[in-house]
Amino acid sequence: MRFFLFDKIIHFEPGEMSVAIKNVSLVEEFFVKHYDRTPLMPEPLIIEALAQTGGWAVTVSTDFRLAAIMVRVDDVKFYKYVRPGDQLILKATILSINENGSLVEGKAEVNGETVAHVGRIMYGHGLVSDQNKDFLKKNFIYTSGGFLDREGNPVSQD
Repeated sequence: MRFFLFDKIIHFEPGEMSVAIKNVSLVEEFFVKHYDRTPLMPEPLIIEALAQTGGWAVTVSTDFRLAAIMVRVDDVKFYKYVRPGDQLILKATILSINENGSLVEGKAEVNGETVAHVGRIMYGHGLVSDQNKDFLKKNFIYTSGGFLDREGNPVSQD
C-alpha cells in the first residue's frame, strides 16, 4: 500500500469489523486542481479509504496470514460531498472470510450522516511470508491506535 487514506483505526473487533477516521484537510494532495472553487474529496478515494479499512480488518482477523487485496466493489452509493474540514468515519463490517477471499460492507459518515455506502467490497487473498507478516504487523501497530503492542500482541481496550 503506497499511502493510507485514513489517519487512525479507532475501533477493531477481530473477525467482525473495524472503524477508522480520516481528517480531511485542504492540504491533501488530491485537492490540488480538483474543483478549485469548491474542493471535494474524490469519490473513488472514499471507496479506497473504506477498502483499506476493510482490508486491515480482514488481514488482522487472519492473524496476518492473508493479505486482503481489493478486486471489486458493488452496490456503491454516494449521498453527500466530503469537504476539507470534515472528519470522515470509515466503518467496515466483515461479511465473510475464507482462504481465497473475503467480503466486506463499508459505510462512510460525516457528523453522523452517511456520505457513502459500499454494499460489497470483494478482496482476493495473498499468502503472507513470515518476513512480510512482521512488516504488516508494524504497519498495523503504527495506524491502529494501540490494538496491538509493539510485539504484535493484542492489548485490552477496556
